[in-house]
Amino acid sequence: MRALLLLGVLVASGFLVLMLWVTDGHFVAQGPDLYVVCQYARAMAEGHPFQYNAGEAPTTGSTSVLHTAILALAHALGARGEGLVAFAVLFGAALYLGSILLAYRVAALLATSREALLAGLLVALGGPVVWGFLYGSDIALFLFLALLVLERWLAYWSSGRARGLAVAGTLLAMARPEGLLLALGLGAASLLRPGSATRASRLLPCIPAAAGLTLLAVLRVLTGSWLGTSVADKALLPNYGLVHTLDVATKYGVDVVRGLLLGLYPSEAPIGFSPGQAAFVFPPLGLVFVLLAALRAPSDLRRPVRAWLVLVAVLFALAGPNVFMGVQFNRYLMWGFPGLLALVAVGLGVGTRLAGGDDAGFERALFSTLAGLFVALGLLSTAHFAAVYAENAGYTWRREIPTARWIRAHLPPGAAIANGATSIEYLTGHRNLNLHGVTSPGFGGTRTVEKEAGYFEALGRLSPPERPPYLLLSRSGLESSELLPHLTAHPPLFETTSFGDDLVLFRARWELLGRNRRLYLPETLAAVAGLEEVDRLNVCDRQDETAHGYQYRSRRGDLELGGFVRIDDYPGPSGPVTVADGGRVILGDERFHIDTRGGRDLVIVVRSHPRAEARALRAGPGLVAALEIPREGIVVHVGGGEVARFELDNAGGWNEHVLRVPGTAVGAGRTELRLSGRYTAFHYWFFQPQ
Repeated sequence: MRALLLLGVLVASGFLVLMLWVTDGHFVAQGPDLYVVCQYARAMAEGHPFQYNAGEAPTTGSTSVLHTAILALAHALGARGEGLVAFAVLFGAALYLGSILLAYRVAALLATSREALLAGLLVALGGPVVWGFLYGSDIALFLFLALLVLERWLAYWSSGRARGLAVAGTLLAMARPEGLLLALGLGAASLLRPGSATRASRLLPCIPAAAGLTLLAVLRVLTGSWLGTSVADKALLPNYGLVHTLDVATKYGVDVVRGLLLGLYPSEAPIGFSPGQAAFVFPPLGLVFVLLAALRAPSDLRRPVRAWLVLVAVLFALAGPNVFMGVQFNRYLMWGFPGLLALVAVGLGVGTRLAGGDDAGFERALFSTLAGLFVALGLLSTAHFAAVYAENAGYTWRREIPTARWIRAHLPPGAAIANGATSIEYLTGHRNLNLHGVTSPGFGGTRTVEKEAGYFEALGRLSPPERPPYLLLSRSGLESSELLPHLTAHPPLFETTSFGDDLVLFRARWELLGRNRRLYLPETLAAVAGLEEVDRLNVCDRQDETAHGYQYRSRRGDLELGGFVRIDDYPGPSGPVTVADGGRVILGDERFHIDTRGGRDLVIVVRSHPRAEARALRAGPGLVAALEIPREGIVVHVGGGEVARFELDNAGGWNEHVLRVPGTAVGAGRTELRLSGRYTAFHYWFFQPQ
């Protein structure tokens, strides 16, 4: 045990020394996620929990309530600034050391001391697992607690004592959303345990699920969201559609089995959307040994081992396939790696006993040889990931840290920054407006495929004083966007030299915002003169769409099409007026409800454009293709029946088409509309006689 701890200390020290060497002795994050959590932790310590910026509506962007609370306590005790980052990293290192001992304990419950020693070694030399523990974010806590729950789960089946399982499971359920699913599964599986356990010991394993559900309800009340904003926008189905979701999810499943669990996968080949370096964690044929451990576990522990493996497989299938699958060495699967490594060690013992038969000497030699191979591969994996750890820290040191220093030195204290690139608010003390919605209320909930249209419309909701004077972008994001150059005042105030995807800071230009909310063409204004506007709908504005119960279906074959931003000029008496608007090409239908007055004719004005973008995510590279719609066809349905049909010619540039619905089809108070056909929709206005 002491030797295992000493090895863990040496490994963790090696990682940290390399990091400090490339950062001139400073603790920095592997990625922006840790700075996000530190910002939430500081807010919690200062008395405004769940608020990324003081005074804003609460959000769930930190994902892990428990991890955030631990960092908040550290902040309250004096760990500030870089000190809190250092605490998070060192706290992860302590959890790493504890996990080595837990892996030893798990294997000892299932086999002998030699398998237990190998289990500790495999976790200590886990490569990506070590990286995950020292990342500093909630991965480390969830890794540790998942392994602790496994150890307590086996101990519960051995002894019938459930108090430790209840405590560990409750902590796990508060650590991440996946923890609640695991707690629910283990609570149900605990009912299968035979024996004369007391009623209390049978109820205790269900406490974690109750605690997790309670936390979920509390988050719903406090933030209005059931899930963390960093979780809710990652689902595959809304972004990829049924066909491509099935495509990428099944391919990912095969890659996980072949690469992560069998350990036979080139590190350069992708698993999901990222290089497959997480395969470095598993010894060759690791899955075979896991299955052997499940098949030949001690008779009284066979059922709990199998139940745990089933839950791991189910959670891998539910949580693993998302728009970030494979990213950060499969962090959404990593929580199960330490327990699986412990079972690899147990299964190796089973396999060598089966192969050795009655020849005890051969069996011992075979186990020692294969265990030595696994340890040697683990050493190589761990050395590689120590370098990866330093490389990531070096990138942060070249990119985020210089940007934060420049902002602190040159921008007015507390000046707000719209941020579409990274998360450096904790490093600067400046207010953040996160365009991607993870931490900023009103900007989340938009599908990945139409993020730009979503944040443009959300920006338009802000009043001029609420709009940040500065805009921070990545070089790649700026160069790939038609919109962002219109929102920036050149030249940039600052840009990094990171030798990667550099950060660029601009003064913001918000002149385009809000121009899309009015009508421009004289013939349109004449058509609605004398009528009263009763409602309007801004397409791609998530809040507006939610308020109108908006749903749409736009598909070309297997491709689900998403929204985009179009920029063009309207003619004006003093010259052209540039208007940007978020919208969608509709090859299907839209459904929504509007406020109306019953029995009166309804005039619908829809802003359209002949040039659309077919934006879609698919199993291969994402698609952005030009689509010309010179002539639109729109059918209006009310109450399931067709009430009007229109064929409309699109002129070049912005169009404002006027559609008339007879009053006999219009309900009092609210009318449900369905528009179908082939057209583009950016904005709707609805008028009726006064």
